[in-house]
Amino acid sequence: MTEHSCDVVVVGAGLSGLTAARLLHEQDISVAVVEASGRVGGRALTLENAETGVASDQGASLCVPAQTTLWQLLKDVGMEVWQLAPAQSVYVTEDGVWRFTPTSLPTWNPLVRLDHYNVFSTMDKLANQIPPEEPWEASSAQEWDSSTMEDFFNRTVWFKSVRRIADAFVRVLACAEPEDVSMLWFLWLVRQTGGGRWATLVNPAAAGAGQFRVRGGMQHLCKVMAEQLGDKVTLNCPINKVESMEDGVLVTGSTDSWKAKAVVLAVPPPCYSKMSLSPPLPESVHHITMGHVYRCTLYYRNNFWGNGVLLYADYADCPFVHGNDDTIPENKYPAFTGFITGRKAKEATQMTKEQRKEAFCKCLAKAFSSEEAFEPLDYVEKNWNEEEFIGGGFYGFCAPAVLTSNNICGRCDPAGRVFLAGMESATCGYGSMEGAVWAGKRAAQQVIEFVSQDTDSSHPADTQG
Repeated sequence: MTEHSCDVVVVGAGLSGLTAARLLHEQDISVAVVEASGRVGGRALTLENAETGVASDQGASLCVPAQTTLWQLLKDVGMEVWQLAPAQSVYVTEDGVWRFTPTSLPTWNPLVRLDHYNVFSTMDKLANQIPPEEPWEASSAQEWDSSTMEDFFNRTVWFKSVRRIADAFVRVLACAEPEDVSMLWFLWLVRQTGGGRWATLVNPAAAGAGQFRVRGGMQHLCKVMAEQLGDKVTLNCPINKVESMEDGVLVTGSTDSWKAKAVVLAVPPPCYSKMSLSPPLPESVHHITMGHVYRCTLYYRNNFWGNGVLLYADYADCPFVHGNDDTIPENKYPAFTGFITGRKAKEATQMTKEQRKEAFCKCLAKAFSSEEAFEPLDYVEKNWNEEEFIGGGFYGFCAPAVLTSNNICGRCDPAGRVFLAGMESATCGYGSMEGAVWAGKRAAQQVIEFVSQDTDSSHPADTQG
């Protein structure tokens, strides 16, 4: 085993870990980034097919100017972005197909419109009562954390059609079912993402600001950041043990070990249980649950759906919950991406890849009344729950009674040497690449302050073991 020494070890080479390492490196703090898998990027994954001439983001992909921390990083690293076409939405149920804009709803009934406004405005009102840094301090925290979003909808929603939209809202954001998700956690998430109307079907604010994507794919950003760090990034080295000692921390992996002053854990919650941590993290972090999600992309010779289209599907024979036009300018062929989330994602594991592809084609044919949907050129999919060192997607959610236990939210013992990054530790932009960058930046700032106070600044040269 090769032994190393440095100031800080960052475990995880996703966007959060690389952000932390980049900032530490800029402060002349020696850093080692250790990644369990064979690639950088974490939940940002861009697949390239040389034969068809297409690239496909199968993980995180979108960014908006309002995500100021991510947006600044893109500028600092020199990434180019391009803007998506304004979105028109299509809503498919057993009863038919409705088309609408970000300023309208697929219904004429004024009572249904009122119900829709009431449930989402109520969510916004309650969410604004939650302190972002300490959600457990909300006046109704214990009550809300003992309820699920299913409980909330049962009390709040009047019409079945609105209930379907509300349930879909949870499945889209949390990749989980309303009955599984803590009401406190979800309202806290809603506050960080800009409010219920920001993320629901009626979205004039987001339509006005526009959405963007990184040229070359979101993983390209991570690759460039890793290249800038050079040999400080180690791949294919799962960490087995993190042991805090009086004069530092010993981080032991499958092939190498590092002696450092501090360690940043920038990994998804399931990875905590894969490491022996001494001292251990609070028990509640082990109860953060990853969502269930497939991301699936079909490529066609022609775009028969229209630029910038968003799709919402809710009928028995369709496993897909939502989707969008995924055509990338530099790609040879247009594409449409769909998402299977929550319970449907669990059920989809019993289908073959060909069956999921066929179901997707049928959904597009129904939504856009086109037989071309049955003639795709290629189909790619990613089941994020099969990722060994991620464990699901797109981020972790809290069941009832988790968020208020141990009062941990991106925190660590201030007297210890273990610091948390990763989007699940964010209290700003949770569940997005903005949250990942924000958490990485916060962890780096905490470590910089800690290292500057550490009296031991000597570092022996690397030795071979």
